[in-house]
Amino acid sequence: MSFRAFYLLIFVMNLAAPVSRSVAQSDDLCAECLPHTDPENLGEWQVQNAFSDEFNDETRSSIWHVQGKDDGQGPYYNSNKGRNSQFIPEAISQSEGMLRIKSDWNPSFPFDEGYGVPPITTGALISKELLKYGYMEIKCRVGKSPMSGAFWAVGNGQSTGNRGELDVFEHVGQGWDSQKDNADISRTMQMSIHNWSRSLNDNLVNRRHWTQKHSLGFDVTDGMHVYAADWTENYIKFYVDGTLIRTLTKEEADGVKLNGLGGWVIDQGQRVWIDCELFDWEGRVSELKADMFGDEAVFEVDYVRVWKRGSDGKHGQDDHQANLIRNGNFQTNLDGWETQGTVAIQDVSKWKFWKDNNPSLDPNAMQIGAGGTGSASQVISVEPNTKYLLTAHLRTPATTGTLEPSNLRVKPVVFHAGWMGVEDHGSPRLTRKVFHNWFQSYSIEFTTGSANETATVFFNNTESQRGGLLHVDGVTVTKVDDLR
Repeated sequence: MSFRAFYLLIFVMNLAAPVSRSVAQSDDLCAECLPHTDPENLGEWQVQNAFSDEFNDETRSSIWHVQGKDDGQGPYYNSNKGRNSQFIPEAISQSEGMLRIKSDWNPSFPFDEGYGVPPITTGALISKELLKYGYMEIKCRVGKSPMSGAFWAVGNGQSTGNRGELDVFEHVGQGWDSQKDNADISRTMQMSIHNWSRSLNDNLVNRRHWTQKHSLGFDVTDGMHVYAADWTENYIKFYVDGTLIRTLTKEEADGVKLNGLGGWVIDQGQRVWIDCELFDWEGRVSELKADMFGDEAVFEVDYVRVWKRGSDGKHGQDDHQANLIRNGNFQTNLDGWETQGTVAIQDVSKWKFWKDNNPSLDPNAMQIGAGGTGSASQVISVEPNTKYLLTAHLRTPATTGTLEPSNLRVKPVVFHAGWMGVEDHGSPRLTRKVFHNWFQSYSIEFTTGSANETATVFFNNTESQRGGLLHVDGVTVTKVDDLR
């Protein structure tokens, strides 16, 4: 070999070496293998293979239990065969790097006793291992149908007393019942904590500790989006496409009492679920039709990734900014709010709702529409081309039967709705309808226009004929950042 050829060979080897190291590093710690909201790896994240799947091949299929398929522990974990539908293995498929769960109107299927009305088959994956704390992330698209697509976790079973549930989201692809009048359901993200212990009241509503309904800036069936939850022993942070939507602390959750127990019931190991279900509190099953379950009734998942934070990993670098609302807790008066009609301060501290709690932030709330119509609004200062998050605790006390499954309702449902919203911010007017008769957290994300320096936040009971009494508390508007 000539002297020149030798040095050329050394040059080529040196050029190739960094490339091979880079590839090796990308397998372990690359940008796509870090949480969507922490590309700088401030959390020093460690991938948890027992809960993570790219769905590129079958090598990790052993981490999941497919509901309806017996893997030696029975065909159905947690004795859950489905809700208003039956889980079957045939509903699950995987190809081209994608998990697919197909929901079908399937009257010819031999349903188990108690299933088949409506005649819907669908699917569920459940992790075989138990997760206790971690950063859970999924990239997915929900099917265009009345079925939900959900990413959640629940305790190991009734016998262990571990029945806490954490819902990162339960998205429903489309509304179907005109009585419920929930046309914005496919633009809604619902996050929840439940306690399914049988020692509590068997009423469904008395199992839900905390819920937030968030109005997204998109339809969940239109494309892939990234959803995540950072679950720790002290807080949960919920994210959508790199934006922090909500931080729920253990202290806040324990302040929401259920039969005298605090709401932080997610302090034990849980199985991770990816599934579809039919929520009959979102509409009457009698109104479902076969043509609602076409080719697009498919929940598609690109990946699921779960990490543990390293021992020196940072927390809290993504908290929300200052509240732009004045007097959002209504401690003594209505200062800062422009009102019309019947609007007043109401002491709600000693009231009993369906749940035995008082989730308001102080004794007083703003009452809108006692025996009439009313509205309240506030103009806030904002920055152009900036995303904000409006959040409030709301209830419509005259509403009945909003959560019981349709086959358990003993009297007709009465909806008395209220609304929250934002307008005059450089984009179309946004509203969020409310019809739950206990305080529940609602939120709307909005982006200001290129020249807008103010926006108007409002609450009313005048958007339609269904308007009724509305209580408002804990109003905040915060600027939010894309953490990617």
